[in-house]
Amino acid sequence: MIDKDIILIEWVDSKGMERWEYLDEIEPLPPCICYAVGFIIEDNKDYKTLALGLSEAQVLGRVTIPIGSIKHIKKLPISFSCLVSE
Repeated sequence: MIDKDIILIEWVDSKGMERWEYLDEIEPLPPCICYAVGFIIEDNKDYKTLALGLSEAQVLGRVTIPIGSIKHIKKLPISFSCLVSE
């Protein structure tokens, strides 16, 4: 049985432009607010890594988010054990 909480993380990410722009025509380019839902598989003082899919032996899709970028973390009111029938 996998015993992992399902977590929602809100974080701030960078944004960029891929084309040349005239300096006098530049408009504001604020950072993006992003969201991820998954299982925390690494949690330390510098970053958190979420697995987007999880089995007993493998993960599918990972995202690592630096602690300094995280705005909110919320444990969702459902656990993986609730989703799996034995």
